[in-house]
Amino acid sequence: MNRGITIFFGAVVLFAVIVFAEGPPRPPSTNILLITIDTLRADHLSSYGYHLQTSPMIDKLASEGVRFERAYSVIPLTGPSHFSLFTSRYPQEHGARINGVAVPTETRWLFLPQILQKLGYTNLAYVSAWPLTSRLTHLDRWFDLYDEELTRKYQVFNSSRYAEDVTPRAVSWLDQQSAKQPFFMWVHYFDPHSPYVWREAYGSPKPNGDKQAPLTWRKSSVRERIKNYDSEIGYTDHHVGRLLKAIDRNGLRESTLVVLTSDHGEALGEKGYVGHGRRLYENILRVPLIMRLPQRIPQGKVILENVSLLDVTPTVLGLVTGNPSETGKTFAGLNLLPAIERNEPMPRRPMRCVTFAGKKGWAPGWLSWLWISRDRMPLRLAKIEGHTKWVWSPRENLLSQVDTKGDPFDLAPRDLRSGSGQYEEITSEFKDWFLTTDLAETETIKSQTDEEILRSLGYTQ
Repeated sequence: MNRGITIFFGAVVLFAVIVFAEGPPRPPSTNILLITIDTLRADHLSSYGYHLQTSPMIDKLASEGVRFERAYSVIPLTGPSHFSLFTSRYPQEHGARINGVAVPTETRWLFLPQILQKLGYTNLAYVSAWPLTSRLTHLDRWFDLYDEELTRKYQVFNSSRYAEDVTPRAVSWLDQQSAKQPFFMWVHYFDPHSPYVWREAYGSPKPNGDKQAPLTWRKSSVRERIKNYDSEIGYTDHHVGRLLKAIDRNGLRESTLVVLTSDHGEALGEKGYVGHGRRLYENILRVPLIMRLPQRIPQGKVILENVSLLDVTPTVLGLVTGNPSETGKTFAGLNLLPAIERNEPMPRRPMRCVTFAGKKGWAPGWLSWLWISRDRMPLRLAKIEGHTKWVWSPRENLLSQVDTKGDPFDLAPRDLRSGSGQYEEITSEFKDWFLTTDLAETETIKSQTDEEILRSLGYTQ
């Protein structure tokens, strides 16, 4: 029996243990609202110390639950990051190293919506961007409704939609649902993603007290870009508020776990780089993570330790299954409930992040030999321990050390080159970790149109 089959059956057995540990599963009574806001960096939210009041609705949500001060994405790409969130596994484990990779028919890993479906949940998804469409992900197999009607053109393609297109659909379902069985609703907003649309109604946020001062040294072009980006946050925040009001209006507040996070952040030109995908800067990796569940999660709690998006699924399952001691066994992430509910210290562990080069250009499968050959090592790997981040770029033989507290924009890294003892020691540990987790082949199903759309959104070279 090969390793992949062993892992798959092991996961199935462990899932059975989780669900049936105390006899037949009891129908869960907790609804789940998962809000993922694409390309939303934590440090541009008021509740995370930004100097402007960009996010009053998200801030209110944070004050009503727990806010994780330092949450990290494991990969700065939309599709792979959501796969990691749903599986609590790294991209090299679940196989989606780049956008345009589908869930295999015989997936060895358990996905959050798959588990919730088995537990009797009604699953609904409202996605807003091409990388998450059902054709490219196959995530729709575990949803009763997979709403992906993308109506907004970017360049020549209908490849995304605005929050104003998404929120009414989700709110309408909430207003009409009869609460006969619990629901899992995933609402994905794409608006802070480039191109940043100027939202005039949200373009002049008030100062946020004496918190983090604005960085006046930035170039005027960077400041203008940030202004547009912040207006997109304010616009999305308004729609998050509408969604949360619908939860309250329908009497679902006490019975609904709300989780708000992002797939990755965004570089806005602080280091001459705009976007995400190929770099592992702090502003690209650090994302918001907020959870609210009245009667279970303390109000206004802030957890300062580093956490990962891999922790979301085991924590959600710990909350809704009532069996938190078992749910972490199938996942790479941690169940954070002991820290949330009982202030227990979390085990010391590094945060791991990767990104891959992907393939340049497009070719059909029968011409795949024309693609530029790439080794299996990531383009870059990062390890964060406390406030120290190491980033290894294997192809450049470069290892960089960053103080994430004193240098939050990675402006002054300490660089080491191949040949030094410290370089060899640290990169050897990186390589050993990656090789032990490198379990899955990618299964790309992109067509030429997909490739052109993803390139237009800045996802391919």
